Amino acid sequence: MLPKIMYFAQALVYLSILGNTNALWRLQCEGVVAIAPLDPIMSPGETGSHVHTVKGSSGFSSSATAADLLNGNCTSCQVQQDHSAYWTPALYFMDSNGITTAVPEVAGHLTYYKYTPCYINGVLTYPSAMPNGLTMISGDTYQRNFTYPIPDPPMPWSGADVTQAALRQKAIGFNCLNYAKTPEASLYRHFMPTKDYIDANCVDGLRLELLFPQCWNGSLDSTDHKSHLAFPDHSINGGTCPEGYDQLINQVFYETIFNTAAFAGQTGSFVLANGDPTGYGYHGDIIVAWEEGVLTAATDLCGPDTNPGDIGASGITSECPIFDITPNTEMASCKIDMPVNLTSLNVGGPMPSLPLNNPIQSGPAYATRPAAGAPTPTPLSQSPVPIPTLSYSSGSSGTGPEDGDIYADHSTTFSTMSSIATTSAIASSTSSIAPVVSPPVAATTVAPAAPDVNPEVANAAFYTVSTSMTTIGAIAYENILVEEVVTIFVTSEPTETAVAKRGHVHNRGRHQHHVRGV
Repeated sequence: MLPKIMYFAQALVYLSILGNTNALWRLQCEGVVAIAPLDPIMSPGETGSHVHTVKGSSGFSSSATAADLLNGNCTSCQVQQDHSAYWTPALYFMDSNGITTAVPEVAGHLTYYKYTPCYINGVLTYPSAMPNGLTMISGDTYQRNFTYPIPDPPMPWSGADVTQAALRQKAIGFNCLNYAKTPEASLYRHFMPTKDYIDANCVDGLRLELLFPQCWNGSLDSTDHKSHLAFPDHSINGGTCPEGYDQLINQVFYETIFNTAAFAGQTGSFVLANGDPTGYGYHGDIIVAWEEGVLTAATDLCGPDTNPGDIGASGITSECPIFDITPNTEMASCKIDMPVNLTSLNVGGPMPSLPLNNPIQSGPAYATRPAAGAPTPTPLSQSPVPIPTLSYSSGSSGTGPEDGDIYADHSTTFSTMSSIATTSAIASSTSSIAPVVSPPVAATTVAPAAPDVNPEVANAAFYTVSTSMTTIGAIAYENILVEEVVTIFVTSEPTETAVAKRGHVHNRGRHQHHVRGV
């Protein structure tokens, strides 16, 4: 008897998901409001353990709440109605004598708000806007090792790779920038490359990436400030939320570029402000604070890209009519009122150690919070802990959870970019910061079987194999090769099962944005 192939209903479900996963807007933050040891989530009301670079509302402080942020008189980010605060640790270069200097952050930090659907209790669910007062942390400042396969195995993941511990560590990325090559996949490398590797391969700098969890249990915070949120099992590609997390919020993704090329040829190491030379302890925080109703309206109107021409298809924030756009000069000049005890703190260098004398903790043991007045750390020529080797890899190979950046035109070079000031006078800096071209995240979704379908049909699955770009006129087409795995049931006795594969190419037209809209 001829085999019976059942896959049509499942195909419709998966193609529907693929049609919405690239919906996003890219929130530019052209300036910083502070570079200081401030962290109202982990160190409320006191000096933090290490220096952060803070973007967003001028209402930020060591004890800031969403109400305080909403009362700020400006924001360093693109949307005027967004008073949220976004922060990550600063990056430093420590030479062979221990002399430490802040690595210039290239202006134009990006926070992506993505419209990524997930399954919750077997039902395909689309994101709702994050509520004000929600606190979010991704990453662990004390993490110093990585015990999972390198590189990440192909999607779909299973077993240990889909535990929350694994997904948290895979939410960190160190993207080696070389604009003469096809970009690496986002979240491809989960550790800081060695200084020698960066010098040889990352000629246009290092982009630090961070994905935030989007599965939510309904609480604004939790005791550890993390467990009220969880990652879906396919990370940046969505998937299924774990039990107990029955609400879905916007998927947030950070990109921050550092001009590591400024230190090319110098002997030493790059180290995060928390004393981490491995990168495993990279992290970021958010306190959500949008003007009433704005984020909900924007998520509903500017999130989906179901139909051609939908706003969410372009990723250009200024195309969303809900938003009032902040001029670049205003973003660059927005600052907090720096606490008096921090005004003289040297956060830029050169200096004999990290700010606050933060010690270097290279692992692999879990790091500890440094004591006040810690001794000057030992200089590093390279990290004493072996760093994995992971060669530069084009994102189009589909080896990571995401198929790489799809806009590789970075015509602006470091010589023409304005970099964020790195001196102790950072709080008073009002220099104009020019926009920098940075590509959007190109995500594809690998989802679990749809609910309420014939069990036989549920054996079909779709996995992204590769992507490529074709530009025709002003339209950039993303060509996604999707492998459809179909289980073939043979009804003769004895029953046999075989697997057949067939390829599909789906073209999704999108606006070409080699220059980010403001």
